[in-house]
Parts: sequence; structure tokens; C-alpha cells
Amino acid sequence: MNSWQYRTLLGAAALAAPFVLASPAPASGPADAAETGTVAAAEAVPNDDPSFLQVYDANVENLPTTTESCPGDWHDLMYYMRLQEYRPDIYLVQQISNREQLDLLLTRMKEHFGESYAGVLAEDAPKSLDNGCAGKKQQTNGIIWRTDRLSLKTSASPDNRWQAQRETPLGSTNCENNDQPRTKGVKALLLDKRSGKTVTAASFHWPQQSYGGTYCNVSNAAELSNELTEDGYGVADLFVAGGDANHSASTTNGQDNWTTWYKATNGDIGGAHRFRDAVYAGCADAGGSIPDCLADKWTLHTTTPRRIDFLLARNPSGAPPRTSHPVVPTFDEGDAADLELTGSDDQDMDYSDHRAVGAHIHY
Repeated sequence: MNSWQYRTLLGAAALAAPFVLASPAPASGPADAAETGTVAAAEAVPNDDPSFLQVYDANVENLPTTTESCPGDWHDLMYYMRLQEYRPDIYLVQQISNREQLDLLLTRMKEHFGESYAGVLAEDAPKSLDNGCAGKKQQTNGIIWRTDRLSLKTSASPDNRWQAQRETPLGSTNCENNDQPRTKGVKALLLDKRSGKTVTAASFHWPQQSYGGTYCNVSNAAELSNELTEDGYGVADLFVAGGDANHSASTTNGQDNWTTWYKATNGDIGGAHRFRDAVYAGCADAGGSIPDCLADKWTLHTTTPRRIDFLLARNPSGAPPRTSHPVVPTFDEGDAADLELTGSDDQDMDYSDHRAVGAHIHY
């Protein structure tokens, strides 16, 4: 969602600014405590388990930095990921500027995690639009993968991308392709070197409601479902999709008030598209109140916090795949991770306007 509609914008990354990362902390042992009286943070390790992938999704808001007029601290999310059990295998991103900014992100991820990542975008150089902040004029969507675990099999333009739809005119029930570059989805067919299986991953960003993105999300959900299996991508053993729907799953962020697009999407509530929503599944597995759990997992804080960012998974046929270990990191958790790994943090800066979503996606 274009967050300038609700709160202070976060800016794009300062690509040329010098940046120094904290060195990855080694696993600590008795000598550490004896010599310093402290214990170094245990950092994420590569996931070599062939039964699942560690996947994250985030609207990265053009990688905001603390020195810009529309500030943020996007590295807080990287620090958070570094303190989890596993490094990202797949990272699905929305609202990244262009190929230059993707290359910056890949470079910083190598510095953070100590290994290489690669990625593809819907467009390497999307046309510029005035989005209310100088650093956010270019916006597109991307897929990033850890190269020691995954390799690219297929992602060739234009068959790897599609344009989401909007109401035309606004308020009608007529759906036509949107005209914003940021609403072009992108997909990639990846080979998992550990399991020998293939994964089709997709990143999507649907139009905001003020731009006609409510009624047509029903067709956008159906198009997402179809795109995963078209143009040769349907051969995969697993389908993973993440994105910013710009529309809540339910009218109350709770249970039994599902919006129409979500009711069709979530296989656990009978949705024909047979996706598993990793956060919903985690709340169901946890016991207790599903509505309260889902409400706590909001991803965009406006007047009323809303859950509009989703991590979805599907099998080629049958029941949805298992998902586990879902996380929706808070901004405070990002701050705390930065502080733990570097010794300092600007507590007023969030890693994005959107909270990220992560989970283990099992074959």
C-alpha cells in the first residue's frame, strides 16, 4: 500500500551512502563469557533441511534510511532475520525501486548473512510516477533466493510478469488492467538443490482501495492462482506467493467476516484456490482465539491496524502444504535486533510501514 495516504512516508535507500555492517557474530562458548562476561548473539544458519524452505515476504517501502526526508531503517528487518534460526531461502519483496536498488539489497544481504543471494524483478527500470516522496517514484516487485540452496530455472520476460486489475471506473464492477508499474506481479521457477524439487515463487502488489483495488481483488486472486501454473511454471512441486493485497482478509481482521477475495483464496476455510495462509494456519495451530491471534498479526497500522500482507503456499493438487514457525516481526523487534547486534539503534525509525511475514514452507 502507498503509505503516504496514512502516515509519514519512508524514503528510498541512499544508494551511494557508505554503510558499515556489524560483523556476523560467531556462536559463543564458555571462553566468550569468561573473557568478556557477555554472550554473543547466536545468528541464523543456512537451512539445509530438504523438507522445507525458510520464506519471508515484505513490502520494503523502497528501503528507507534514517537520513532521508521520509526516513526509516530497513536494516532493522535484516538484523531481525539474522537472529532467527535460519537465513532466508526465499525473500519476496514489493515496492523496490529498480535493478540498482535490488543490487544494493543483494549486496547488503551478502554482508548480513555471509553468503550470496540473487533476484529478478517484474521490471528492471519501471517508469517513474509521483508517489509523494522523491525516493519512491519507481516501484516494482521482486523475488530473491539464496544461491547455495536454490537456482533459477525459468523467469523470462514478458512471460514472468502480469498486471493486476482495478475497478474502471472507480466504484464499478468492471475490472481492467491497472496502469501502475508497482502492480505488476513477477514469478520465477526455482530448483531446490537440497531436495531436487522445484518451486514457483511469486511476488504481487495489488492496487490500493482508493485506486480501485477492492472489488477487483477477487479477479486478482484468481489471476494469481492461474499465473502460478501458466507459461511453463506449473511443473513445480510447490507454489509460494507473497504480497501486499491492499485489502484485509476480513472486515474485522478476525474470523467469519472474510472478504470475498480471501474467502476464495484460503483453502483452510474452503477457498477454491487452495492456498494456505501461513499466518492463519499458525493461529489455528496455536489454539485459542483465531480472531484475536489474527488481529495481533496486523501488517499495516492505519487508524485501524489491518492485515493486508500475506505469505501463501499451495501444492500442485490436493490439500495445501504444511506451514510452520510463522512470524510477523514488530518494529520494536527490529529495533531490538539492531541494538543487540550493533550496540545502537534509532528507536524512532521503523524498517517499513508494513510488517514482514515469514514462515517455514514445507513440501
